[in-house]
Amino acid sequence: MKKNEYTKNYDITIVGGGLAGKLMLSVLINCGVFDENKLCWVNTDNENFKDVRVSFINYKNFIKLKKRIQFDISSKDYSVIKKIELHNKNENYPLKFKDLNNHGIIIRNDILKKNIKFSEKKVDIYKSKVISTKFDEFNRYLFLKDGTKIKSALVISADGNLSPLRELCKIKYLNNNLNHTIITGYLECKNFKNSTAKQIFLKNNFIGLLPVNDKKNLINFVWSIDNKILNTNKTNFHEKIIQMLNKFFLKNNLTFNSPKSKEDKFKRVQTYPINVKFVNNPFKERLILIGDAAHTIHPLAGQGFNLSIEDCFDMLKCLQNAKFIGRDFGKLSLLKTYNNIRKTRKNFITLATTVIFYVFSIKNNQLNNIINYSIEKIEKTSLKEIFKFLAKGY
Repeated sequence: MKKNEYTKNYDITIVGGGLAGKLMLSVLINCGVFDENKLCWVNTDNENFKDVRVSFINYKNFIKLKKRIQFDISSKDYSVIKKIELHNKNENYPLKFKDLNNHGIIIRNDILKKNIKFSEKKVDIYKSKVISTKFDEFNRYLFLKDGTKIKSALVISADGNLSPLRELCKIKYLNNNLNHTIITGYLECKNFKNSTAKQIFLKNNFIGLLPVNDKKNLINFVWSIDNKILNTNKTNFHEKIIQMLNKFFLKNNLTFNSPKSKEDKFKRVQTYPINVKFVNNPFKERLILIGDAAHTIHPLAGQGFNLSIEDCFDMLKCLQNAKFIGRDFGKLSLLKTYNNIRKTRKNFITLATTVIFYVFSIKNNQLNNIINYSIEKIEKTSLKEIFKFLAKGY
């Protein structure tokens, strides 16, 4: 680990210690094309923090991770999802998506991050945050809080939804405040099938129920709730969601309870506001945004980390092509090419998840009745393929 050095020269610098940042570095190292001594990682994440939220990885991306990086993960660490069910208040007609193979996997973020591996021996890692940046014709310069100065042909910014680098570079984006808060945590349910994920659409509420491959019958819930309701009803979140779910699934022989685990990490409830951020041009001179820094979407379709995986491998493809023809990694034309590759899928996922959010948030009773009826009929129409595309990634 290098500290307080003056302007060491790198080909590629990755900023951000989360899943996207670590995956991007792993992808670059494991492909065997780039000089590891010319890569560096600015990672200010607290490595002791255990993020027990979960991610959905579609089957296509899961296979890609297993083939392309050191991703030796045990089947005990994830749940294979073979069926996805969409429910709303007309519980007689849940929309079901079955797959003979699988839609993908559900895995805890701390286990996922631990299993994204690479050799750290040759890569310089800096633990201080970026406080300013500038560029010239050939490099971008990062100035860290501890006095370190980094010079790099290309900076890949994977520093999250709030992205300090995006703000420092004045990259424009659209911010859509959905006036919802995400509440996530764990429940127990004995009869919940380990291969089924459920999405429930209620008035002003969406609840995702995601099985965790655990002998303790743990279920991860992701609850999206209208801020107006949240502000007037700040009760025990575990108790409130248990009441709602037990009432909703009364006829299905599903009973939800608080987790009995002695581990505090499973008793914790995390809350965070949800804003959709759309970055049309996620690049500046010698800098590109990936992951949540480039696109923040509602988690109802579970596509956030899938977009990040695709970002990393598409970025790799562009950089490999540049390497083979001796082209500058930070050229604006290369960054524009990458953006053109990503734009269609990124725009579709952002639009589709936002539209679904607003459709199921409608408070008009007549329109709600139409939506309830449509849930029954979608099973027999091509509209189902849109939901499949969201779930499977292709």
